[in-house]
Amino acid sequence: MRHLLLGMMLLCTFAASAGMDPQLLKQTIGQRLGVQVFLVDETPVPGLYLLGTAQGLLYSDARGNYVLQGSMLDLAHDMQNLTRLSQQQQRRLALAQVGEARLWLKAPNERYRVTLFTDLGCRRCHAVLDDLPQLQARGVSVQLLPLAAPFAELAETQALWCDPALLGELSLSDRLPAAGCNEILAHHIGLSQWLGIKASPSWVLPNGDLVRGYQSPEQLLKILDHINAPANPSSSAS
Repeated sequence: MRHLLLGMMLLCTFAASAGMDPQLLKQTIGQRLGVQVFLVDETPVPGLYLLGTAQGLLYSDARGNYVLQGSMLDLAHDMQNLTRLSQQQQRRLALAQVGEARLWLKAPNERYRVTLFTDLGCRRCHAVLDDLPQLQARGVSVQLLPLAAPFAELAETQALWCDPALLGELSLSDRLPAAGCNEILAHHIGLSQWLGIKASPSWVLPNGDLVRGYQSPEQLLKILDHINAPANPSSSAS
């Protein structure tokens, strides 16, 4: 959790240098909207700030009196979707806070690395776990991270993720340790909350894009291959 908080503090530094108080803005928005604000950052629009919340990205003035929700497009640069770019950057930064690499299913001939957020108590998620060896054989390394059900107790999540027999069929690089497992789980669940990930399963791709729901190995590989394909200018705002 310490590394996660450090990452969020760093994101607030730039906004603080602009003469506004990011902590005060976080508190104001949190009280008025009832959502937890994880970060505050500047935007290209003077006086408008980006807010990262568990409900997604918002935009606000410095005092938190006016809030916008939606996509910011840069019409001067081929209609770049700045909101999407910010979301991608946040996901990449958040995953960099994971620390010690655990629960990696590494592909011998690795082409891609993806992160899978899943709830082990979710029945429909079992098909995804069954597909992981196929992805591994096709060059996709997968890191598993916990996603807790909305009303699940930490003890219930711990019983699933901290079991020494967890996913025994998979050749994971390392499993969660019996000692300190609760702290690691709390850190990872906080990570999913920071990113606003609620659907199980959810995939975070190498470029930071989020793909929700079940994807067959063929579907996921098609998406991954498309990341490196030439962009279609007409779809840049989608």
